[in-house]
Amino acid sequence: MWRAFETRVCGKWVLAGEHSVLRGGTAVAIPLTEKSLCLKFRPSEDRSGGFTVVPASAQNLIQELLNSVEDHWQEEGKSFTRPKGTLEIESTIPEGAGLGSSAALCVALTKWFSEPLSIAKESWLEFATQLEHRFHGQSSGMDVSVILSSQPIAFVRGREPQPLGIKRLPRFTFHDTGLRARTSQCILQVEQFRQERPVLAMQVDEAMGAASRNALEGLVLYDRSESPDFRQKGLELIARAMKGAQECFYSWGLVPNEARHLEEDLLQNGALAVKLTGAGGGGMVVALWPEDRAPGH
Repeated sequence: MWRAFETRVCGKWVLAGEHSVLRGGTAVAIPLTEKSLCLKFRPSEDRSGGFTVVPASAQNLIQELLNSVEDHWQEEGKSFTRPKGTLEIESTIPEGAGLGSSAALCVALTKWFSEPLSIAKESWLEFATQLEHRFHGQSSGMDVSVILSSQPIAFVRGREPQPLGIKRLPRFTFHDTGLRARTSQCILQVEQFRQERPVLAMQVDEAMGAASRNALEGLVLYDRSESPDFRQKGLELIARAMKGAQECFYSWGLVPNEARHLEEDLLQNGALAVKLTGAGGGGMVVALWPEDRAPGH
């Protein structure tokens, strides 16, 4: 039964670990609660009614995802009854900006599907990750994991995500480069880099691993320390992590001029560190700020 349904899920961003997470590296991902996607379904009272998606621009995508789920369900010998009614999607998560727009949609759809398709909660991560393959070819599962967790996580592909229990974050701000790049294309670019320069590529992955370790240590130290000195040490570790991760993006050739100029401006304005978040090639950069200095002052 496709009943009336409504859910809201947040966006996400990545502090460290992009791309290397596809090869078994650790990534540190954080929910972005300021951005969200709301999904509402109203079933049709007329059994002969059709299925409408609002906005209409999302109709083909949702139909494609429904087709893939139906095909998979039928392959397993399960019955699948198409929903009839109106599905409304409202999102403040910008598409292609590294903030989890596709993962949020996949998580929201998974929650919607869970009752009529009898998907147990412990299977939501696997189901949402399968849906996200449609967007990225082979999703690591990191984005859907942090959105489902709704808290900062350490993520290693193929393992259970580890919630960090972080309650207090330092001040981060997000700034749009104005550019958009397909995640799949960025992944191909990194893969080409690995094939052409295998030794350097391994060193870059190791550097991203070090960035993730610094990020984890810094977040915990900042969150759990009452001493200003220890919180400052946490900030320094987080800044080091972001700088290290950004250098990896430069090595992969995924920092466009617009992002580089934005990074320079933010650093001149007092940011402790600036990095791209997501696949790179555009989207958002995130800036870390001192506790005693507001952005822009």
